Amino acid sequence: MEKQSDIDKTSEELTWLENLQRNSWEPEVIISGIILAFLFAFPSKIYTFSAMLVQELGVAFLLSMLVLLYLSAVISVFKIFFVVHLVLRFVWAGLLGLSYAFPEGVIKENLFKILQNYTYRTPAQMVLKMERICSMTFAYPISFVFIILVFTSYLGILVFIYVLLDISFFIIYLLFLLSLIGFGLLMLLGKKSKLKEKYEGSIMASVSAIYQSNLGKWFSILYGFAILILSTPLIYNDVRDFSLFFNEANLLKNELKWPSKELSYIEYHDESQRFPRVFLANEFVAGDLLRLSIARYEGDEKFVEDLKNNFQVELDSLGWHQLQDTPDIYRFSINGKILEAGPWRRNRLMVTNQKVFETAIPIGHLPTGTYTLKVEKVLVNYNLLSNVPEEVRLREEWDEIDFIKQ
Repeated sequence: MEKQSDIDKTSEELTWLENLQRNSWEPEVIISGIILAFLFAFPSKIYTFSAMLVQELGVAFLLSMLVLLYLSAVISVFKIFFVVHLVLRFVWAGLLGLSYAFPEGVIKENLFKILQNYTYRTPAQMVLKMERICSMTFAYPISFVFIILVFTSYLGILVFIYVLLDISFFIIYLLFLLSLIGFGLLMLLGKKSKLKEKYEGSIMASVSAIYQSNLGKWFSILYGFAILILSTPLIYNDVRDFSLFFNEANLLKNELKWPSKELSYIEYHDESQRFPRVFLANEFVAGDLLRLSIARYEGDEKFVEDLKNNFQVELDSLGWHQLQDTPDIYRFSINGKILEAGPWRRNRLMVTNQKVFETAIPIGHLPTGTYTLKVEKVLVNYNLLSNVPEEVRLREEWDEIDFIKQ
């Protein structure tokens, strides 16, 4: 009796699984829709988070850029996966409707003679075929989850080590490359280890093996690369203008030629985003004072101390003013004439809680017209390994911002 009970139980489980497989489209569509809604809201948050790493924690720009690129790539790839899945489900729904309207399929006698010799699929066959394709497409991203979780955790650990120990980014970069090479060699060439055993027993490894063994290993790999290529425009859009947060470099030529108004004026700015450099309240300025703000960077305070202690002679040769506060590493000029900034005050912006320096520059002597405020920045170049200050660097085109005096 017990043996018969076990057989009946297995049959019930198989029937339950078959019913789930037949109705899998419902959870697939719901899950894809919900995930896409979250994924399309994430890029701006990732962008702001990466900018915060540079400005608030003093993380090296290249490391923050790596975080942004990686997270944007993950989000964009999953966007493409689920968009493709929903498109395929749209085709499936159309074929399903076709199978209901014309269950018998093609009536060859009603076709032109030249078309009557072809072999056509029935609507039911097309629906089943598309159902299989949709289900395969939906399950494919699972094979990446393990790698993404491991890589994300490791990247977070590297950022934590960098901030905690305040070491050179070059060391972190070498550690990152060597660990990736070591991990790859361990997985490909090494003997059986606990890491391999855990990976081989995971759902992700089984899913990947199922795809490779049934569809072909090269097809499975090329499909993943195709999705990555399709996501490239999304990744580019997500990281656009992030170079502005590289506070140790001049503006790029394209950034000088085609500036972004939303990053230069509060009136055009999205409150949920951070300012990268200098910004004004409005493009049109009335009165005798130009009120401006500068984004505060954690690493700038270190520049001030090292400049004061090690490079006073070099500062004098540049004709630089006395360094007393962090914003004194900046110098302002209009039409080649250096202007003295007023007292600086510290503030925080709403929503992003970004730290900024605010001041006012006298412009009463300027007649009505369009002007360009040029901002220079003096900073310190450090040794790649020891992180010891080596020389002074002057960034003559750190920022430019136009305004119209009324």
